[in-house]
Amino acid sequence: MIEINLLPEELKDKHKGKTKKTAADISAVLANFKVKYFIYLIPLALGILICTHIYLGLMYFVKTGALRQLANKWQGLEQQRSELEVFNAEYALISEDAKAIQQISQSRINWAQKLNLLSLGLPSGIWYNEINVSPKEFILQGTVVALQKEELVLINKLISNLKNDPDFFKDFSSLELSSVQKKTVGGYDIFDFILQGALK
Repeated sequence: MIEINLLPEELKDKHKGKTKKTAADISAVLANFKVKYFIYLIPLALGILICTHIYLGLMYFVKTGALRQLANKWQGLEQQRSELEVFNAEYALISEDAKAIQQISQSRINWAQKLNLLSLGLPSGIWYNEINVSPKEFILQGTVVALQKEELVLINKLISNLKNDPDFFKDFSSLELSSVQKKTVGGYDIFDFILQGALK
């Protein structure tokens, strides 16, 4: 179709034809640009994919080699591991034995300390004749003499001293006077007494 524009030159739309031509030119250029650069993008994308695959393959081989080295080291340490397990088992047994020995030594009564405390808590006028110890019982035989007739006071003082000493009495559940016998020697009254204690 032919168009005839009869308007004077100054009123004619000068941009209309150019706009159509420019838009057509632009779309042609864009189409040419897309096709041209799309052809270049395909090999670039393929190159990136190939490089990625090569890198991942190399990483796989490197990691596999490192894993094999670690597995070989682990196999080489198998003997040391078994020796360590044997040592740990022996150490556990020794530790149990040491704990048992420690419990026994803690539950053991320190009689040397108790004999020392017996001598320290001894009032004047009392002496010990015999001490008997069994796993459950403690028996102390002694004699007391006093010129002021206070033998029983001295015996009670001895019992009180022993009961109030925590280091001595800690292994006892009771400590009591079981018997007192009076006798005369050389004109003096003396008392033989027996203390009986139950051990924990």
